[in-house]
Amino acid sequence: MKLAKFALACTLAFTVANAEDVMQKSMSMMEKGMTQIQQGFLNNNVELIKQGSILVKDGNALFSDKKVIAKYLPENKKHLTNVAATASERIALDINVLELNLDDKAYLNAADAYSDMLNACSRCHSIVRSW
Repeated sequence: MKLAKFALACTLAFTVANAEDVMQKSMSMMEKGMTQIQQGFLNNNVELIKQGSILVKDGNALFSDKKVIAKYLPENKKHLTNVAATASERIALDINVLELNLDDKAYLNAADAYSDMLNACSRCHSIVRSW
């Protein structure tokens, strides 16, 4: 019986640690990507914007599943899983809009998509993290 409890405790600890690793990796990738996109706009460097959008897209994909989000959130915040999932969906759409506008050389529209991504990030952080 003690072995079963120990195994369960280890499994839960691994699950929580894995969720935090996914969250940390996701947020780190998105932060780097958003920084690259901003630098790309400031320096008229379309390739840097594209590289940043790939990082944001990949980082967002890591932390978009509601089950992963719920594992990361503390008990008193689990009811906010949908807020984070909605922000993730919004970011995914904005990345697509940004990339399409870059292809069309509609840089102001691409910058608007970047701004909306930043707003989605800030909104989620302010609500879920109680800023």
